Amino acid sequence: MAPAESRGFALARERLTSFDRQFAADVRVQRPDRYRLLDALPADQPRIARGGGVSYVAASFGNDATTLDMRAFDRLLAFDDRAGVLCVEAGASIGDVQRFLLPHGWYVPVAPGHPRASIGGCVASDVHGKNPARDGTFRALVEELQLHVPGRGLLGVDARNDAALFDATIGGFGMTGTITHATLRLVRPPRAIALRRVPVDDLAQAARVLRESANAHVLYGWHDGRPDRFGRGVIRVGLSDDEAASRDVALSKNTDLPAAIAPLPVPLWNRNGIAVANSWLSRRWCKPGFEPIALAQALFPLNDARLYFAGYGKAGLVELQWLVPHPRFEAFAVALGDCVARERPRIALISSKLFDGVARGFALDGKGIALALHLPSPTQSSQRAFCERVAELAIEHGGRPNPIKDSTLDEAVMRRAFADFDATRDALAAHNRDGRFGSELTRRIGL
Repeated sequence: MAPAESRGFALARERLTSFDRQFAADVRVQRPDRYRLLDALPADQPRIARGGGVSYVAASFGNDATTLDMRAFDRLLAFDDRAGVLCVEAGASIGDVQRFLLPHGWYVPVAPGHPRASIGGCVASDVHGKNPARDGTFRALVEELQLHVPGRGLLGVDARNDAALFDATIGGFGMTGTITHATLRLVRPPRAIALRRVPVDDLAQAARVLRESANAHVLYGWHDGRPDRFGRGVIRVGLSDDEAASRDVALSKNTDLPAAIAPLPVPLWNRNGIAVANSWLSRRWCKPGFEPIALAQALFPLNDARLYFAGYGKAGLVELQWLVPHPRFEAFAVALGDCVARERPRIALISSKLFDGVARGFALDGKGIALALHLPSPTQSSQRAFCERVAELAIEHGGRPNPIKDSTLDEAVMRRAFADFDATRDALAAHNRDGRFGSELTRRIGL
């Protein structure tokens, strides 16, 4: 709970840090707890909304912007248990929403890994979940939004009413207005998940397994990033286990990954630490078989990753995430493996996911395979050079980056990766003509 003196119109001064620890700034923070207080700032004051504060890339603060901490707006406004529709305020966390819905026999099938991500953040980032090929991105669930725009007040938008603003807001990085609530379509959950483990020898084999398992409730891969074992790992295929005995679907708030994790004084992810961790994970995960798990456990696997993130130390990490089209993925995987063998970067892990959507805006979607690489000590010259080389290789193979995860992206890379960069930027700017909405993220990638 925020101190009383910093709520409402009062502005506090705080130092905010991105989840990957690559950006920090001393900024003004307003904590409105009533809708009328959204009008308390001068209309021309630069601003950006902040939900759970778990963005990797400083999407909710910037040096010149006032951050609007929206966590007081966390109410469930309406719930149609028969139709499966939920209206929820933007500051509510995805973990709390799932905690409410699962006992009622519904859930949000598209959920990011961090349970403290806000609903507004899920919309503004157009996040993906555990199998975007089956479920799409968050856009697929949004029926209606309410925004606050200075000078215009609260606006209700959907696919029929101001469709251009509605479309731009989903995946618009908060640049079209402050999202105050969203109406979401829900899905009936499986009773439990039978998690099948499929070991793979390389990324090409991983791609084949992913494509063959496109309809699974849960579908993602873990891979070793070391040069002599590059791409080896396991695909985790979560199938519905509705015949299983009813499992505990309770999702305790006490187990939620914290929004900020104190770094260990001595980083773990040097070459020896990475070797030990990957060898242990290989023995634990990379054996064929089935494992029954509750859906609540499958939704937020990052809850078990506190030590993992703390192990990056004060230098933090970067996550490089690129979606490469199917026809070019195998060639990209070979080129990436050759690059790793040549440059020998430290890669803590690689994950893989299948996408089968439509590329639009700057959100991560399309048809192909997405790889995410976690790198420690990203400001070291050799690590930074490898990040730049990954971007070159991905662009050469038609890759599409994820701006909401990758803090190494800048305008130059974005322009090369998105052929329609200017048109997409202009579409966002049409709803932000005076430049009131912006963050460190939008500044860095040229929006």
